[in-house]
Amino acid sequence: MQSPEVRQPMMLHPVFVASVLEGFEVTLDEMIGRVAAPELNSQLDALRSQAMVIRISIEEPLASGSGPDYPFWKLNLWPPSPAPRGRN
Repeated sequence: MQSPEVRQPMMLHPVFVASVLEGFEVTLDEMIGRVAAPELNSQLDALRSQAMVIRISIEEPLASGSGPDYPFWKLNLWPPSPAPRGRN
């Protein structure tokens, strides 16, 4: 009996992770103030602040050159590449 194939987890690029966190920040910022419960607004603000601290901790080493050895500035994360067209 063969053992099932063990899948390695996909590693995410730090620039991608920082971009996702920035998106969370913007979304949370839009929600803050639109929620009726003051306690929930406070929790959303704290969550936005945590996302910002983590994003900055990712971006600072990359900007200073002490981050990963690969050229993150060459990543083209957005806009996505157009889908290849089939032959007519």
